[in-house]
Amino acid sequence: MATSAICALMTATAAQAAADAGAIEARLRALELEIAKLRKEARDAKAQAAAASNAASKATNVANAAHSKSDPHAPPPPPPVFVSFRNGIFVETEDKAYSFKVGGRMQFDGGGITEPLNGFSNQVGVRQVRLEVEGKAAKVWFYKLQYDFSGTPQVTGNNQVVSGIRDFFFGIQHPAMTLPWSTDPIFIMVGNQFEPFTMEFTASSRFRSFIERAMAVEGIGASRHIGLAAGAYGDNWSAKAGVFSTSPEDASLNPGQNTPSTWGVPKPAGWVSTGGAQYVELTGRATYAPIKDEHNLLHIGASGRYHSPNDATGLSDDRVLRIGNRLRSEATVLGQGLLGTPDLSCGSYTLGGFFGGIPTTSAAGHCVRDVTSYGVELAAAHGPFDMQAEYIATDYHRNMDKILQARASGVYAPGGASQHFGGYYVYGHYWLTGDERATAYTTSDKAGANFVEPKIKNPVSAGGFGAFSLVARYSAINLNSGPYSGTGLANMMAWATYVQPNPVNQAVIANSGVYGGRQENVTAGFDWYPDKGIHLQFNWTHVLHASAPLNDYQLGALAVYGGAPFPAGLLPGRQGFYMNGSHPDLFEARAQVYW
Repeated sequence: MATSAICALMTATAAQAAADAGAIEARLRALELEIAKLRKEARDAKAQAAAASNAASKATNVANAAHSKSDPHAPPPPPPVFVSFRNGIFVETEDKAYSFKVGGRMQFDGGGITEPLNGFSNQVGVRQVRLEVEGKAAKVWFYKLQYDFSGTPQVTGNNQVVSGIRDFFFGIQHPAMTLPWSTDPIFIMVGNQFEPFTMEFTASSRFRSFIERAMAVEGIGASRHIGLAAGAYGDNWSAKAGVFSTSPEDASLNPGQNTPSTWGVPKPAGWVSTGGAQYVELTGRATYAPIKDEHNLLHIGASGRYHSPNDATGLSDDRVLRIGNRLRSEATVLGQGLLGTPDLSCGSYTLGGFFGGIPTTSAAGHCVRDVTSYGVELAAAHGPFDMQAEYIATDYHRNMDKILQARASGVYAPGGASQHFGGYYVYGHYWLTGDERATAYTTSDKAGANFVEPKIKNPVSAGGFGAFSLVARYSAINLNSGPYSGTGLANMMAWATYVQPNPVNQAVIANSGVYGGRQENVTAGFDWYPDKGIHLQFNWTHVLHASAPLNDYQLGALAVYGGAPFPAGLLPGRQGFYMNGSHPDLFEARAQVYW
């Protein structure tokens, strides 16, 4: 009985196992059929794509053949192109030999000042409205045109508006033009471009950590100029150098006139030219990144510039010959200008004042023989933290005989045969959302190694909050070059003007050096990149120290000749020469979109 039960159980178990095995086998067959079906669909899709490509090529070939048959001497029609609207309008041919991109940007600034010594208490404005076209041709040529439709007065004392041409150049980068140690070809470019000088000046305002450049960079930096340059780069290095002259952003595009020609006119002709030679600059920058990966960066660099003013004056070459006059306390929209030297070239110098005759105030004074500027830079990043620092200085070599002639003719020409000015900044940057700036570092930009837009880990459009960061910066610039400074200069001038008025003492003090002022700022703020192409910023700048300049022509004349008491000798602002205990706070915000 037991044996029969056991046999029955074993029989049932075997039957169940056979049934289960059959079910499993059926499922495996079904899966195999499904896999075979998917493979067939994939092959069919691939074949269809190839057929479409062949059809497109065949259509192109047919069109080309028809075109050639109708006109054998005419070139064939262009190949198919790729079009993208993801970030601006981008068009590229199938062989990537030709392309162009239409982009632009809009920047809106606003803010206020607690102590408007020489600016607006509050203001809003449009900082930049730019359209640009850039691309390549025949694989080896590249070009760019950028135009700014906004206009912001930048220079005290005239109506200059800085709207107009910005980047405007073309160049060549041929695969055969390589260096022995690099696989990337060198490039040669001509047109209006950033001179290769300093890291922060060549950085795009779209991606800077602060709304404004540091004072030393803005005051001594070279900006854009028309010139011819050559450059090269590798994975962790870059170098660029060139010769430059006039800039569309100059206060005036013409040098001093009524200047005799030094060559090209034979003396027997008895003719004296009434033109003038524009300034010329030789500039170069080199960078190296010994550490460079997705999370860590160490960047070092150096810049140098030689400037020959020729017949330029502080009107046509104001960035160099009236150094500091464009500075607006690192909040341009608020117009707080506290610094600036007089025209170091004695640009209004004329023989008329001393030798008689009709004054010609557009003549060049030639008080500056040449100017050399130099800078060193450092940038580092580790995870969400990064920092950057630069030191920049400039030395003026002057003609003492021209300075004395200018003084004799009635022009305020302070200082001596050499003047030195300089400044620096250092800042720290921390990403609250864990983003990293090392990923935004590039060496292939035609302006030199720098930072571009960071990679946003969690953009708003994908359900995130974008990239948030906190920034803090200390910056300083010193445009005083002489034996006196600060309260010492103010007290001595007050003594020679009010206590014991003496024209000789006034002249000695006023002409003892170039006193363009000194300023130190600390800035804190935050940046927010909610999505690609959008950047919002807020900066709070506190002025730690400010000594306004002794640079006004009327005050200078009073100092040289005596005359009436200084009408603004001890008052704050650009018309005075010292501010005691004044510490303005400047608040500035920017909203920008770019594509």
